[in-house]
Amino acid sequence: MIFEILRRLVKQGCSDQFNEETNRKIVVINLFAFVGVSITLVLGLRALTANDYPLSLTLLFATTLFGVSQQLHLRIDGAVGRILSMNLLLTCLMGLMAILIVTGGESGTGPLWIYIVPPVAMFFGGFRRGLMSIFGFTLLISVLLFFPDGRLLMTNYTFEFKTRLIYSFMTVTFLSAFYEYSRQRTFETLQRLSEQFEQQALHDPLTRLPNRRGIQQHLSFELARIDRNGRPFSVVLADIDHFKSINDTYGHDNGDNVLTRISKLFVQRLRRQDQVARWGGEEFLFVLPETPENNAVMLADKIRQTLAQNPILLDGKRIDISASFGVCEVNADVELDRALSLADKALYKAKSMGRNCVVAATQLSD
Repeated sequence: MIFEILRRLVKQGCSDQFNEETNRKIVVINLFAFVGVSITLVLGLRALTANDYPLSLTLLFATTLFGVSQQLHLRIDGAVGRILSMNLLLTCLMGLMAILIVTGGESGTGPLWIYIVPPVAMFFGGFRRGLMSIFGFTLLISVLLFFPDGRLLMTNYTFEFKTRLIYSFMTVTFLSAFYEYSRQRTFETLQRLSEQFEQQALHDPLTRLPNRRGIQQHLSFELARIDRNGRPFSVVLADIDHFKSINDTYGHDNGDNVLTRISKLFVQRLRRQDQVARWGGEEFLFVLPETPENNAVMLADKIRQTLAQNPILLDGKRIDISASFGVCEVNADVELDRALSLADKALYKAKSMGRNCVVAATQLSD
């Protein structure tokens, strides 16, 4: 029961919509704030019972700030809330450490808490910002410790203790910085590899166009847009005419070369908002946002003409390339699956009509 309550506390603000790194930071914010509140509250009450009122007020004030910092990222949505929480936590921590150095804390042990600053600063600020924060903090505590005649301190430390405190703190800082630098590099490498694998999973390796899985994202987006504004979009299925004969005559390597060139031509002829994917083999799917069927037919015919007017040279021989197109509009009455089926039937009709032509789904009843 207690474990479940703690788990919920540290998971506050996490979401499946965030990436792993963001959720990790949220967990650490919650955990650090919870630990900070717990420790400072206990120490503050202990100081209060010992009639050490300055230390007690300082610790209880820190308890309040730790609690407020945890609530910031819950009350303020997005990265702004998280940044405010992390900065307040780090500022509160450094301020508390500085006060403990000045006052000496319990029996002069206050300075021993400063070693938690480097890992926290590195995690919240990253390698560069963390180093800058720690540099500023090191400068601050050095001034406090080595100010002439100890006039900024409320307790006495030996010179040896102060120098060793700074040296050991710098050592912990170096180790924390090394760890954070390595962690960031590893995370960036894994993220880059993940993006590469995702790119490979969503794109055809030959033509570099989206594959069936990749184009599904665009189709889902267009379906959501129909729900928002009711404007239809069109899908166009294209099939390269007599492509098997190209493979049989010139070989599969040259056939792949033809597909690559055709893909580039398709991309060049499309509008910026349009998408084309390799649907399979020598078949391609065009997604034309906010485009009714008649406009999609005109665009498909322009692509058809461009393809027919740009022969490809293979082994010094000119090869005339053409394609057949089937067009269908997706709207409130025609769902996507049906539209793809009708576009396929229209494509089949274009082939039966002699190829190198465009047929719309509305012509199927003719």
